[in-house]
Amino acid sequence: MTPPRKDDRARRLQALSLALTIALAVALGGITWLSVTSLPYLAASPSTDPTFGALNACLLTAVPARVGFAVSRDATRASAWSTSKFVECSGAPPSPAEHALTGVTLAAYDGTGALWVAATATDGGAHGLLRQEHGAFVERGSFAPSALVGTATGVLALEPQGQLIALGTDGSVSATRTLPVQREVHLVANTEGTLVALFGGGRFAVVNAATLESTPAEVPCPVTWAWWRPSIPVLLVECVDLSLEVNALDSTSALVDPRRRSSSVLLGPSGVYVQSCDVLPCSAEAPR
Repeated sequence: MTPPRKDDRARRLQALSLALTIALAVALGGITWLSVTSLPYLAASPSTDPTFGALNACLLTAVPARVGFAVSRDATRASAWSTSKFVECSGAPPSPAEHALTGVTLAAYDGTGALWVAATATDGGAHGLLRQEHGAFVERGSFAPSALVGTATGVLALEPQGQLIALGTDGSVSATRTLPVQREVHLVANTEGTLVALFGGGRFAVVNAATLESTPAEVPCPVTWAWWRPSIPVLLVECVDLSLEVNALDSTSALVDPRRRSSSVLLGPSGVYVQSCDVLPCSAEAPR
């Protein structure tokens, strides 16, 4: 047998060294990936959020498995619900109050601070659109809307069939209109709750919250998300391929730099933007 030559041995050593280098690089990459993905998650932990941390700690204990949440416009109260439980946390420190509601699908706080809840009937429980009054929930609509947003004097509710309804605090209907797009419609109110942006299915409009009359605002592209600016009737609108600022009252617009922005909502006069994290409210950076 011919003994291995020195150059064969050298090639084998080089191959082994290369394999070890690749393995170390993969391991280091995994460690780096874990560090950069874990730290942002920890930083965005609901119970440590600078605005909603105390409310979230209350809700986390009261409703461990959540399917939705709502926050008051002044950021002092928050609600969360599961398929069988509905809880509101408030106070300092926040404490939970459980309500006998099941089948909750949506909730929103109006400009007066009142809590509205949409629920479907389960086991003979309450159903329809309900408003909390003196600690009890009173029916203000006989339907369970597919979208809901609080306004200055009540709510805007979208029926599954596409009818948009403006309701006052007493449940009276001030206006209705039919939307051409019925699914995946987002309703976002401005700071005062007097204007509401509607977008979904590539369509976009801004309406008066009481009359549902459209403002001149329009955009030349399919909208994926829209953010109200605090204190002024201006929206930052994001489309698939461009971003722009639009004045809701006269439709003047200007292009803005494209960048990655979280799908957050301006909460109200506080100027806080809120986004969902672990089905709880977390503060978000104001969109730029």
